[in-house]
Amino acid sequence: MLSRRVPMVFGLVLASVLAASCGDSARTASNTDTTDSSGVTIVRGSATDVPLRWTFAELGRIGGADTGVQSFDNVSPFSVATDGSSHVAVLDAAHSNQIHVFDSSGTWIRTVGRRGGGPGEMEYPEGIDVDRDGSVSVMDHAKQALLSWDPAGAVLPERKLITARGRPWGTVRRRGDTLYTAIDIVGDTTVQVRRLERWTSRDTLAIDSTLSPRPKMVMFKCVGLALPPLFSSEIAWTVDGDRLISTQQSAYVVDISRHGRRERSVRRDVAPMAAKTTDAAKLYPEGLKVRFGRDGECVTPSAEVGEKVGVAPTLPVIRAMVVAPDGTLWVERYTFADETPRTDVFDRDGHYLGTASGRSLPLGFLGPDVVLFPIKNDDDGTAVIGIYRIAR
Repeated sequence: MLSRRVPMVFGLVLASVLAASCGDSARTASNTDTTDSSGVTIVRGSATDVPLRWTFAELGRIGGADTGVQSFDNVSPFSVATDGSSHVAVLDAAHSNQIHVFDSSGTWIRTVGRRGGGPGEMEYPEGIDVDRDGSVSVMDHAKQALLSWDPAGAVLPERKLITARGRPWGTVRRRGDTLYTAIDIVGDTTVQVRRLERWTSRDTLAIDSTLSPRPKMVMFKCVGLALPPLFSSEIAWTVDGDRLISTQQSAYVVDISRHGRRERSVRRDVAPMAAKTTDAAKLYPEGLKVRFGRDGECVTPSAEVGEKVGVAPTLPVIRAMVVAPDGTLWVERYTFADETPRTDVFDRDGHYLGTASGRSLPLGFLGPDVVLFPIKNDDDGTAVIGIYRIAR
């Protein structure tokens, strides 16, 4: 059990063995490849989960200190990113709006950004990203702009993301001069369109999109919110060099595209489960919390949220994805907080290798054999970064 104070401790080796019993260890993942009429390779993996026979040895931790650059204690894929080899960047939006950069041993290198409205300053940051060259980016919703710093920490020019088509949503990924972002399209009055786009100085390319009921205004006791039905499908996506990988969450279908053309479709026969109004209690076990400024908070009981907002027909199948430096694809299945997380791993060609039960989505990688996972403290809800070496 983690305490509030979690110092860096390297040399600690705590093996987390994900292989199952001897009877299960003989099971291997099976895959079939077919090509459809448009030339897309469809890779279908085992319908039944196969235990991933890898071990993870803990090398150290970052975060959880009482003071200083490691005082952050609420890490997630939106606040942690790596360059895939030697740098870890952490957005501490809870305390300072600063981004702290560490090397692969967990040693602090530099801090960039701070709260404010000037160059390199931000008010409402979301979704940190690190390019392979070490440059760091974050979206500031107050400025509606992407803020970036070069590999040495110097502030780069801001890139405004205001567009007549809609507003950016989630993490904006910068690869050189190219941006990848999902935007909520404005204009239609009946459905919500969220579209994944690639932006360059020459053109804008639409790559994938989802349709869902447009959010409706719902009045709770202490706040009114425009919300879609709970568990509505969204786009989950990630970038790997010139490959863009996306899914619409409601089915186990992961598409891999290059330059806007779909080349592969990775699939598993994992059926979605029907969503129920009572599932709102699993999504918001302490109620739906909305903060006002830095001190005020409104809490709506989960039962009221489920009844007034409603639910989508099914729960999502996939939560999110990330790609390792060697091209392996990690896909986290959708689970609730009180359920055992499961992450499926595929090779670069989309062949299913196995499922890591008890592991959530990696926060990033430091080379092909070192992975970062969140380490959660169930007593107080905090989480720090755990650094692990993979033994295949």
